[in-house]
Amino acid sequence: MTDEAMTENQAPADQNNGQAANLESIMHVPLEISVELGRVKLPLHNIARMNKGMVIEMNKEANAEVQILANGSIFAKGEVVSTGDKLAVRITEIVPATARISSLS
Repeated sequence: MTDEAMTENQAPADQNNGQAANLESIMHVPLEISVELGRVKLPLHNIARMNKGMVIEMNKEANAEVQILANGSIFAKGEVVSTGDKLAVRITEIVPATARISSLS
């Protein structure tokens, strides 16, 4: 096998190794994860009168699915669960990459 043939055969493997190294280099970048329980629009006069202890009613049912966002983009869906004295979210679905990409436009 000539040196030229070896170089051609090795190119895809080298490219994959380079991509893996690039991917590994960003795997420790912190992303902000948030969970959206619901949204509601309120008139300013209602907000101005709010006090400690008041309840803001969301537009979702108590056991409704929540959206899980990374840096503001939805990547999963889940359900709110209790873990002792803290709330958590159990992931029930990962949004397909194609849907995530199309939601960006």
